[in-house]
Amino acid sequence: MPELPEVETIRLGLKKAIVGKTIAGVEIRVPKLFHGDKTDIIDKKIVDVNRRAKQIIIDVEGDNDLLIHLKMTGQLIFRPKQELGSINQELWEGQTAGGHPSKDWTAVLPNSTTHIIFDFSDGSKLFFNDMRRFGWIKVFNSGELASKLSEELGIEPFDKEFTNAELAKIIKSKPRWNIKKVLTDQSLISGIGNIYVDESLYWAEILPTRLAGEISDDEIAKLREAIIKSLEIGLKYGGSSENTYYKIDGTKGQAQEHFQVYAQEGKPCKGCEGVVKKIRLNGRGTHFCPECQK
Repeated sequence: MPELPEVETIRLGLKKAIVGKTIAGVEIRVPKLFHGDKTDIIDKKIVDVNRRAKQIIIDVEGDNDLLIHLKMTGQLIFRPKQELGSINQELWEGQTAGGHPSKDWTAVLPNSTTHIIFDFSDGSKLFFNDMRRFGWIKVFNSGELASKLSEELGIEPFDKEFTNAELAKIIKSKPRWNIKKVLTDQSLISGIGNIYVDESLYWAEILPTRLAGEISDDEIAKLREAIIKSLEIGLKYGGSSENTYYKIDGTKGQAQEHFQVYAQEGKPCKGCEGVVKKIRLNGRGTHFCPECQK
């Protein structure tokens, strides 16, 4: 599932493409993936595109916003006005897209994976595709959405409130959990998942299996720096592309080329003479160096 760097990369590109456009219509091809009344956003202008945790928020003028979760295989593909039915590659110039990699980057749309289509008044379109149909789009009252996200999601790692003291408070609230479980719980800290938690714990030299109650204040300070570092690497290189994510222009992100432990099992550690190991922890593949991390 795309994490903070991947979703943020999509958000930035989408913002450039659709802010200022007016929604002329919404075609819902799979009703269970769209929640709310589409008439609440029709004939409304898009004011901004934001992100909260791993979700995209499209700020529509008036009292309603769109909340989008791509899940594992969701895509958002924006295309300017085009000659529909043509497969001329040149017609995709100006495309903005992000999410699950597939032939849809250059395919004629809509197709069998297209479930929701936003038509803009200038003839351009935003396609929501999802091969496995786990993603969704919801219309929310702006005030209710802000309250919902505040209640359900933890602090963002780039918020100024994400201090050493705040991270210590979070970690010490779950002393019997392993540290990886704490860091991946979206109600505690939002936006980071399996990939960037493994990388963060590597940079902090902390084993993912250690109990949160055993982590010292000095280690917590180092961990906070490591979380920021791993996410900044992800953002710098446009997110990581393995099986479920392409960045906004339909090309691969390069963050995976800079991974220290994630998906590196059996390879020599880049920081010592050890070998990267992979185990199952909390039901997830978990990567670490048993020499560097204690």
